[in-house]
Amino acid sequence: MRPAFAWRQDDERLVSDTDGFAFEARMGLEAAAEPIGVRARVEMEFAPEPSLKDAFVNYTPVPYFSLNAGQFKVPFSVHRLSSDTKRQFPTDPRMADAMEIKREIGASAEGRLFLAQKPRLSVTSGIFDGEGSNRAENVNDRFMFAQRVLLAPLGMRERPFEGTAREPYLGIGGGWIYNFTGSDETAEETNILQVEVQAAVGVFSVQGEYADREVVHASAEVVDYKATAAYGQVGCFIPVKWASEHLEVVARGGWAEPNDALESAPEEIETVDIDGGLNLYVPRTPKWMHDVKLSAAYRHSIQLEGDELDDDRLDASFTVRF
Repeated sequence: MRPAFAWRQDDERLVSDTDGFAFEARMGLEAAAEPIGVRARVEMEFAPEPSLKDAFVNYTPVPYFSLNAGQFKVPFSVHRLSSDTKRQFPTDPRMADAMEIKREIGASAEGRLFLAQKPRLSVTSGIFDGEGSNRAENVNDRFMFAQRVLLAPLGMRERPFEGTAREPYLGIGGGWIYNFTGSDETAEETNILQVEVQAAVGVFSVQGEYADREVVHASAEVVDYKATAAYGQVGCFIPVKWASEHLEVVARGGWAEPNDALESAPEEIETVDIDGGLNLYVPRTPKWMHDVKLSAAYRHSIQLEGDELDDDRLDASFTVRF
């Protein structure tokens, strides 16, 4: 559950007004048969509108190999793979929207290399229908392919998340995605390359990503384009009594060019974002509550082409899982 508030300098040249209150609510069910290594998960979003999120079965017969089948997050980007409740900012970096990768229907296999009883290397390969979430029909019988590699010399985290767990961590990864959608003159081919780094020591954490998306159209009348984006963020719990367990200061710098063929559309121009925020965590809660935190962040945006927009925003959200 996540009630949120957003204020934005809604420039008259922008398409939509995003000010005001919003409410997100999800419900998930998970079942496991541990003796045979099977786990199933279904997650529904009920607000702001009903939609199916996760619906998959995981089979892990041994610690170093697992299979996923159903609808789930494409293995791409540490930010995208992190749970919404375990991110350091209430808003996504522009890179997340520029790459247009979320959940798909398909299957993936992950292999892990263990050294000294800890997983240090992960390689994941996936094949998906490439049509988007909740679309089981594969219109052109072509597929999306995803590859992800993650090297964690100090040991991998059980599940991706942002920030620090108070244990030293270093993760260096990257991925490649290929997709072919449409048919005949409406067909388009997409290639995405992405690299990432994530590190944490004590109360301090750092994270960064770069991604490049190239789209080629079958029709000569449609202009091909590239989208490139990157961000870097840091977080630090205030190192004084009480605050070191509850208050985290975060900062992020991001850059995105969603479409290098367009220089005038307000939503597509090259932009730099500077974000600063504060997270208030409630680590000690009843067993039936998890990930309780209050997040607030301010973003200043700078347009590098076209007209300058009044596009600063303030976002605040309260997150809790039951």
